[in-house]
Amino acid sequence: MRKPPGEVGYGRPPVASRFRKGVSGNPSGRKKGVRPLKSDLAEELSALVQVTENGRVRRYTKQRLIVKTLIAKAAKGDNPSIAKLIDVVSRLYGLGPDEADGAPPLSADDREVLEAYLARRRGREDGRQA
Repeated sequence: MRKPPGEVGYGRPPVASRFRKGVSGNPSGRKKGVRPLKSDLAEELSALVQVTENGRVRRYTKQRLIVKTLIAKAAKGDNPSIAKLIDVVSRLYGLGPDEADGAPPLSADDREVLEAYLARRRGREDGRQA
């Protein structure tokens, strides 16, 4: 059974409070606000830049250029660049400090033995100095 057109109920608000035809429900629009830093950074890093490389014009993203520059400096022996590259690679691949050096991680027993050895050695060094 259908309700008459003017009746109020579920899904039928009073006529006076309904949206009028042709009028937006949000006349002032979305608030402008400030974009998050992450969005701005992602947009800037993905922007394309033209670079002349070996006499040819190529287009790279800014992110790619940063990586190429870091690797080129590290290859030339720039120590801060080498350290930064190792840090970035270890973070990306989830390597801990031991794994980044190529050494396998120590077990709890091995770590305990090593700490006991270092404590004994420190004790001997302190005894010699006195």
